[in-house]
Amino acid sequence: MYRTSFSVKALNTAILFIAFVTIGIVACQGQGFIVPPDDIGDLEIVEVKQLPVVDQSCGPRFGIVIANKSNRCVEDFHVTAIGSLGQALPHSPRTTVVAGQIPANGALQVEVSLPIETLAMGNRGGLIIGLQHLTVIIDSWDEFFECNEFNNRKCFSMDSLPIETVEAVTVETVTEVAPATSSQQTTVQPNTAPPANVDPQTSGINQPAPAATAVSPQDPLRSAIEQITPNGNNPSQ
Repeated sequence: MYRTSFSVKALNTAILFIAFVTIGIVACQGQGFIVPPDDIGDLEIVEVKQLPVVDQSCGPRFGIVIANKSNRCVEDFHVTAIGSLGQALPHSPRTTVVAGQIPANGALQVEVSLPIETLAMGNRGGLIIGLQHLTVIIDSWDEFFECNEFNNRKCFSMDSLPIETVEAVTVETVTEVAPATSSQQTTVQPNTAPPANVDPQTSGINQPAPAATAVSPQDPLRSAIEQITPNGNNPSQ
């Protein structure tokens, strides 16, 4: 009798346990555990390039272009860059920054500067060498649920990374010089000559008198003879 009652109690306990578990599963369905496929986005590393050195006392700089392949804005996630000679190790120098806002279906370039010790990480035949590989991890704190988590980490060889160049811009300055003005004024004298087609008699200018006719040297002698000869006879007669 004892065994029969114990078996019945154990069976009843098992039935109640299964019933409570079943009820809990049914009650939790549709309460936020199922994410619509359209809301599941993805963050992807599009491009990584070396940036020009701004300060010689700082380490190398990199520009990481991240694409937001989702219908929602993404912001305030972490991006980590690790410098190494080969495989990234736990003690490899690294830098973690917080990315800004990326609009839906947009992209953003995040700038990361590694520590200066990445410039001298090894010795090859007495020659100091820097980092040879760069490992980039986006959403390094795993804060977002993505449809593809495997494209959040990539390793690049330093030889394969393009170097961004800054083009020098030449600004041409044009200086306009005003012509120097002379302080000397040119005096223009009016033309006082009378016009060629004006009659001298009608003009107000007095014309000079014509010169007297020259007297021949024989005229005074003839006058004296005429005075001596009576009745004005001609001596030639």
